[in-house]
Amino acid sequence: MEPDDHYKVEFQIPHHHHGDGCSGKSFQQLAFDALKENNFRITKSRLALIECLANTTVPLSPKSIFDSLINDYKIKIDQVSVYRILETFSQLNLVHQVFPSGDYLSCTTRCEHNSNHIILNCIKCSKVNEIHMDWNPIYKIFENVKEKFQFEPIKQMFQIDGICKQCR
Repeated sequence: MEPDDHYKVEFQIPHHHHGDGCSGKSFQQLAFDALKENNFRITKSRLALIECLANTTVPLSPKSIFDSLINDYKIKIDQVSVYRILETFSQLNLVHQVFPSGDYLSCTTRCEHNSNHIILNCIKCSKVNEIHMDWNPIYKIFENVKEKFQFEPIKQMFQIDGICKQCR
């Protein structure tokens, strides 16, 4: 299902290249494609939430997303729907929750083949960056955990809290 004619679908220019496996697609295009590939309806609410997340460099709470959808995007939506959309996006690996706040951030490494997620969280300005890097040293940790503790790692995301270049 295509979006309503009243809601224009415009995607940002593709993001900067992350690594060799990067498709070069914008977050908006990746999210739109993921929804279509998984047979989710393309609704005005979902598209507006994608835009809202794409246009920020700081994680957003469900409440601030709700407020933005109502005030900035003029979408009629309730808070429960915002939580449901965020849950759907989380299942599709389109968003991450940043801790300890639990706020949401768009996934910027979804374009990578076999991407793994490392989030750098500035504790001063709250700006968050998701980076892509070699995971061979981290896989050694997983192997050690599996062998030593008989625990099978399935899903992971690393967050490193610190102070960004601009705040130092």
